[in-house]
Amino acid sequence: MKQEAIYQLIKEGKFEAALKALFENIEKNPEAIENYINSGILLAEAGEVEKAEKFFQKALTLNPDNGAIYYNLANVYYNAESFNDAIKLYQQALQKGVVDEADTNYMIGMSFNQLGAFKEAMPFLMRASELDDKNDEEIQFQYGLVLCHLEMFEAAVAQLDKVLAQNPENTDALYNRGLAGYMKTENTEDALPYFERAVEIDPKHLLSQHAIKTFKQLDQEGE
Repeated sequence: MKQEAIYQLIKEGKFEAALKALFENIEKNPEAIENYINSGILLAEAGEVEKAEKFFQKALTLNPDNGAIYYNLANVYYNAESFNDAIKLYQQALQKGVVDEADTNYMIGMSFNQLGAFKEAMPFLMRASELDDKNDEEIQFQYGLVLCHLEMFEAAVAQLDKVLAQNPENTDALYNRGLAGYMKTENTEDALPYFERAVEIDPKHLLSQHAIKTFKQLDQEGE
């Protein structure tokens, strides 16, 4: 079966039929790596991590210079919380060449984030932000967030303002913009409107609720 027909099966949610077609393709043409890659992706989504890994490893033996294989295998390790292995594979994917460099840099940054290594994450998230020609809200937000973690508050304020210009109702961006602004100016009056706006949008935004209470208490103590 041609890949276009298999993609249509996947689009329709017919994953078992898609896998069956891919396995049949592999039997007929065991040298075509696309069938191994797509099988690996589907198996990974189904939670069959070990089987998915074997398909990607087989694809690598057929074409060790294909960046897409490294990228998709890295996704398997990322989802399995093997972040150090994921980082190595994402970096290999960049070296071999991938279609979406912004997303690959983003995933390296997020892998470092998961390890609490914000300093190491920052250059990759910055690069992802620079390469992001789709203005991906999550890429831009995560770059702003890592700037907050590194206490680069002036840059964080500018980056989170960029996110909020794109989506004024991003409650997490509002919350972190309020915090970054306060850390920059130490003025509670500058920060409170961001927390209040977040709660107005989402009354269950607990971090913003707590921040409002804390900052109002700071104001009262300072009177």
